[in-house]
Order: sequence, then structure tokens, then C-alpha cells
Amino acid sequence: MVLQDAQEIINYIGQAPKKTPVQVFLKGSLTDIQWPTGVQTFLDATNGVVFGDWQLIAPVLKKYASQITDYHILNEARNSAVPLLDLKEINARIEPGAIIRDQVTIGEQAVIMMGAIINIGAQIGARSMIDMGAVLGGRAIVGADTHVGANAVIAGVIEPASAQPVRIGDHVLIGAN
Repeated sequence: MVLQDAQEIINYIGQAPKKTPVQVFLKGSLTDIQWPTGVQTFLDATNGVVFGDWQLIAPVLKKYASQITDYHILNEARNSAVPLLDLKEINARIEPGAIIRDQVTIGEQAVIMMGAIINIGAQIGARSMIDMGAVLGGRAIVGADTHVGANAVIAGVIEPASAQPVRIGDHVLIGAN
């Protein structure tokens, strides 16, 4: 179920655990390192990668520093309450570099171009295009067959919970910038 009611979204954000997801590429003598539950490991004896929350991984890196000869950490968020949307089953074209947060609805055959930012609770209608660099704020609604031009901003509103979201209808063209 996708949350689109303002109070549900406010509660979701407030109650969600704040996470700092990381990927850590490791080299060293890794066989005896004990990883806590919640950390995914893809390791052999001398190298590999682990995925998990920084709060779980950082103490392990410190504890086993003498066994780890080198590592590199990748992370894209810090204390985030809203993860990114899982895009694998969405029947839309979503280009690299688009940032789409969880609890977003994307209609069939929509197109989301690189650099677009779509916040929690937003809805995008079928066959609509969200062009390069466009921003849809929280709970913004874009109808079907609509084009939001490059770098356009559709303001969002989550709080106060009584506020109504910005609604763009069907068959609308919003120019760039």
C-alpha cells in the first residue's frame, strides 16, 4: 500500500528508523570477521563487499582493523527515514540519476528523466513525462498524459496534514524552468 494521506506520511517519516545505508568494499584477511544480523556479506577469504547500516558496520571495521588492509565506503544518505523506491517492477521508463523516494505512485508507461526528484507521496499519471531536473514535492499529483518540463518545480505539501496537495490535471504541458 502506498501512503498518500498527509498524516500517514507524517507518521511514517516520524516512526521510521533513521538509517545510513553503506556499501563497503574490503580487502584483507576476512574469514574470521563476525558481521551482525542485518549486514549482507559477499566475501571470500581476501576481498568482498558488505551492505548494511553504518551503525552496524562501523564497529566491525574498528574491531577488525588489524585484519582489514584496505576498504572503500559508498553511501548516499545519512540518517534517512525514507528509502528510495524499489523500481524493479514499475512499468515505466526511469533514467539513471532520477531520485524517487519510497511511497510514490508511477503510472504505466510514464517517463522519468535523469535528474528528476520525486518526493514521498507523489503520484505520476500514466504516460506522463517528468523531464530532466524537474522536482515533484511531497504528495504532488500529476495527471495522465502530462509533461512536466525540465527544471520545473511542482511544489509539494505534507505539513500541515490539513493542506491539500498540488494537483496538475491530465493532458497538461508545463514548460521548462
